[in-house]
Amino acid sequence: MTPGGSGTAGRRDPPCSGEQSPVHGITEICLRYSGYHVPVEQTTSERDEGRRPRAERRDSIRNRERIISAAEALFTGEGLDAPIDKIVTAAGVSPGTLYRHFPSRVQLWEAVLDQPLHAALELVERALGNPDRWAGVAEFVMATCALEAERGGYLNLMTTRFDGSPRLVELRGQIQRRIEELFDRAREEGAVRPDFTVEDLIFITLSNSRVAEVTRTVAPGAWRRNAELFLDSIRPERAHPLTQPPMRPSQVARAMMRPPAGRIRSAAAEKSAK
Repeated sequence: MTPGGSGTAGRRDPPCSGEQSPVHGITEICLRYSGYHVPVEQTTSERDEGRRPRAERRDSIRNRERIISAAEALFTGEGLDAPIDKIVTAAGVSPGTLYRHFPSRVQLWEAVLDQPLHAALELVERALGNPDRWAGVAEFVMATCALEAERGGYLNLMTTRFDGSPRLVELRGQIQRRIEELFDRAREEGAVRPDFTVEDLIFITLSNSRVAEVTRTVAPGAWRRNAELFLDSIRPERAHPLTQPPMRPSQVARAMMRPPAGRIRSAAAEKSAK
């Protein structure tokens, strides 16, 4: 994670109509991933995968791993609509090779995101299994902040719409329900302040990822202090009245779909520019 921009993934162009002709190379793969039907001749080795030499099968496995690795990096940096030509270039494979392994963009999403989503589910399940509610919450918050700070993509994983993949939608929904259960239990047992919401957690994680970004080369562990201060602030004995109500889930979804605004220039930068 981290997937780069959040928002609605999987926008499809209208299917093409009329006469079709063979299209090759990156044009073919981009058209296919946009929803067009493009006829492709099938080779003998593609028709009969089981008859390929062992060395060729090993190459196929390596190519698949390279595609997944390249796609994961680009999805993290640019979102799930990252250009296919960039994935092909980063993986060092041909467009045809990518398409043979992943005939659609959704299949590529599923190959890349299945493991991170299951890892996220495991994190919250472990926290729910801790009999000490506060310890479970603290463990979960620090683990998710670590994922976002050190690898990126966790927030995008939890907020991007996976249009076209019911399996990913259901898996992510399961994670979200378990996170809500974790904090519901903690509130009920007085382990966290009563007005804390899961929506608050999303933006705390977002702000912590920014701390990690700006301090990475100077003080790589600074994000941990920020996360610990946040944890201290949600203890019930630290609670003070808040001036703003929590955001609604629909507001969070809209906010996470918007492109990030340009950075505000510091006062020192403004002064030096004059």
